[in-house]
Amino acid sequence: MKTTILDVQMLKKFSDEKRHHETIWADDHANINLICMKPGQEIITHTHHGNHIWIIMEGRGEFLAGGKTQLIDSGKIVIVPPLEEHGIRNASNDNLVIASITASGD
Repeated sequence: MKTTILDVQMLKKFSDEKRHHETIWADDHANINLICMKPGQEIITHTHHGNHIWIIMEGRGEFLAGGKTQLIDSGKIVIVPPLEEHGIRNASNDNLVIASITASGD
């Protein structure tokens, strides 16, 4: 396997209709998705069978887990354990960009 460097600035894309969600890297063990959300867009609560890691690359949002809401912003890393419901909403006036890391098939 060779080293891969991903340039988020070149890969990010936005849509007025709904959040943009694109796989930017994958192997047999893990996936990295880039999620780009304009103000007001969201990811509804959901679960995964393995850990789910979100790295907030740009902007800020309202993270929902365990029935509680917490503000998260650029530079934060969110680690969600298996089977915990979680979601996020871009409640700001700026774009939100998240790198999402999950196990393959999850």
